[in-house]
Amino acid sequence: MNQKEIKIFSAGSIVIGVTVWIIPFMLNNFEVLSLDSLKYVNLGITVAGLFWFSYFKWAWKWGYIRKFLYRPNLNGTWLGEFESDWKDEQGQVNPPKKFVLVIRQHWFTISVKAFTNIQKTESYVETLMLDGNKGTKILAYLFSEKRSRTGDHGPRQGAAELDLVETDKTKLLEGHFWTQAGTRGYIRVKQISSSDHVDSFEQSEIKWSDKDCWESIQGDNC
Repeated sequence: MNQKEIKIFSAGSIVIGVTVWIIPFMLNNFEVLSLDSLKYVNLGITVAGLFWFSYFKWAWKWGYIRKFLYRPNLNGTWLGEFESDWKDEQGQVNPPKKFVLVIRQHWFTISVKAFTNIQKTESYVETLMLDGNKGTKILAYLFSEKRSRTGDHGPRQGAAELDLVETDKTKLLEGHFWTQAGTRGYIRVKQISSSDHVDSFEQSEIKWSDKDCWESIQGDNC
């Protein structure tokens, strides 16, 4: 939580607790320093705790209520492509390739897996940077690469920084990545499902076999 979120959390907890206490106080007119008062103070703390538990577990994804402590919901599978400046033995740069991003997110945590036809990566450090003043939403993470097929290089570490672009109908993530081998590239993906989390590149090709799902990143054809 940042400082602003801590203030909202604290103020919300106080409002819930006081509301739960003051309603029976006005109805029953008990003494402020009494067992009844203490009982409703404890009830207010319990209700506030249950509210925040529900919010951080589920409600942060729901409609307008999610704006209370805003987090963009990035859960699900994202399809698109990536470009890299890596060159083969002939000095040729590969054309853009299909790319799958799978994000599992809770309010406090987020993890990222990525798949191509020959490799997969898993994040081990992640952060979601939100700046309301600048209007920026950035997913940044460090990843470890694992080759799923024989390739020209071994496992690599790297980093990615992706901007979130939201419209009423689509969510896009696009930005740069780097690896410790000195290669770099660009990723463009669209959220194709907010509930499905595939476990491999092959699963995504089977589930979304329509070519438009991969190529029409800016459109609504899938």
